Amino acid sequence: MILIDTSAWIASFKKTGNHELKEFMRQTIVSGLAVTSPVIILELLQGCRSVGERDALKIKLESLDILSITLSVWEQAYELGFSLRRKGLTIPTVDLIIAALAIENKSLLLHHDEHYEMMVVYYPILRTKYFSQKH
Repeated sequence: MILIDTSAWIASFKKTGNHELKEFMRQTIVSGLAVTSPVIILELLQGCRSVGERDALKIKLESLDILSITLSVWEQAYELGFSLRRKGLTIPTVDLIIAALAIENKSLLLHHDEHYEMMVVYYPILRTKYFSQKH
């Protein structure tokens, strides 16, 4: 199971985006391993330029398996936020929720966001695949 973060989706939408990332995502989706969550769908739909674009993207995203944000996910997110802040890291709330989703569901988190790599230093249980800015 591979949870595709908003950052990876956005990078893949760019014509000049990372080609390795695009291919990895394509293979993940085709193989049926890709999963998403309502918070990722929300973030992506906010960036749509038209109703038609929003509706088409929503249908595609909702065709993937959707991970629920359960009480245990919230508890994991609370702990991540609290403990990382004590280590001097302030991570955006949505990133904490997505990281907690990946941890609780034992998913690989595919991303294009350095916040997750900062978390892995303290939480190696968070398994990630990071694609940098390079092409």
